[in-house]
Amino acid sequence: MSEGLSIGSNDMNKSAHKPQAEIIFEAPLAQGIKPLEAYKEQSWKCVRCGMCRGVNPEKVQTQRYSDSCPAGTRFKYESYFASGRQEIIRALTADPPELEITERLLKVIYTCTACGHCQVNCNPIKNNEPLNAFTALREWLVQKGYGPLPGHNVLIKSIQNYDNPWMRPRTGRDKWARALKVKDLNQEKAEVLYYVGCTGAYDPNFQPVAQATAAILSRAGVDFGILGKSERCCGSTMLRVGDRAGFEKNLAPNLEKFNSLGAKVIVTACAGCYSTLKHEYAEHLEAPVLHITEYLAQLLREKRINFRKELPQVVTYHDPCHIGRYCGVYDAPREVLRAIPGLEFRELERRREYSWCCGSGGGVKSAFPDFAVWTAGERLQEVKDIGATGLVTACPFCEQNFADANTFGGHNLELYDLARLVSELL
Repeated sequence: MSEGLSIGSNDMNKSAHKPQAEIIFEAPLAQGIKPLEAYKEQSWKCVRCGMCRGVNPEKVQTQRYSDSCPAGTRFKYESYFASGRQEIIRALTADPPELEITERLLKVIYTCTACGHCQVNCNPIKNNEPLNAFTALREWLVQKGYGPLPGHNVLIKSIQNYDNPWMRPRTGRDKWARALKVKDLNQEKAEVLYYVGCTGAYDPNFQPVAQATAAILSRAGVDFGILGKSERCCGSTMLRVGDRAGFEKNLAPNLEKFNSLGAKVIVTACAGCYSTLKHEYAEHLEAPVLHITEYLAQLLREKRINFRKELPQVVTYHDPCHIGRYCGVYDAPREVLRAIPGLEFRELERRREYSWCCGSGGGVKSAFPDFAVWTAGERLQEVKDIGATGLVTACPFCEQNFADANTFGGHNLELYDLARLVSELL
């Protein structure tokens, strides 16, 4: 690795292009979650102002794309918005509780995609943390035996039995890389750990993303390696549905493994893995964590990779919640896209911290697949309405859900993973 690569520097999120919005909230999303009782006072502070229902009014361009909450927009009842869920927390923490936990109530709670848009809007106004409160509510439900939902339990049991949520054998975790010359960090050292993640390692539709990421790193001369069969799930899936205890069981051995490698930086192409490593692991990690979009932008600046092909297409970018709102990475992927020859880049109406969620987060894809696809379909229509024919993102779950909506909704858009696109154009 060249000395000029500033690992973990603040420059990773900077760009020559002026941001189109500023991050104005201070409460970190899904970090430092406290017990549910600690959010009781906050629930009383909600005055139903409606800011959790839509995009910041100063950023709205059209009424059609002014909504911010997928569940509230889809089901059209107060309880599905952040304000309604705050009332649920108030009622459940009352003495005695004023609500009975029913199947309907669990649906209301678990249809939240955990996108965090409500917290972006609410925190600067009332210093509230609605997403963090809802995360605490899910953890409380799991402790009481009411959660997670049946659709989530399949994933959790798979992680417990196979170290991945897809019920695939541990021995197949490095199958995607067997034809490549990639270092095994169990046997030798490298400066960079490429943490692949479960979806990139096992899903045939996303193994090409892992291969593309490895190809880019190799072409740039990066000294990197993988954990292969010994890589374990980061535990993000458990965390999002409220199984904190299950997550903690994965956390300790992963930290021990990561810190034993001597790597100078950890790179991942999975948005969920990235936010989990950045928030839940970072305090105890000896190496900084970068998303592949940040790393690609830095490699381009240092001219360690260059584009040789053009993409003559109108393209836009979808900000995944776990890269954007959760971690504040907005400029890097746009910097990469704007560097592609022939590409015309257009912004969506709802972008950066006001991005519309893809719909698959928070366990929604596994428990409420129809709702997840509807949410993705709303995003794809927004893409078409700005005249773009291609949509780029950098999250396997976003890509998976967009692909389903693209097929079932007949949108006929070109869907791209940023790392895979870069690899094809080098």
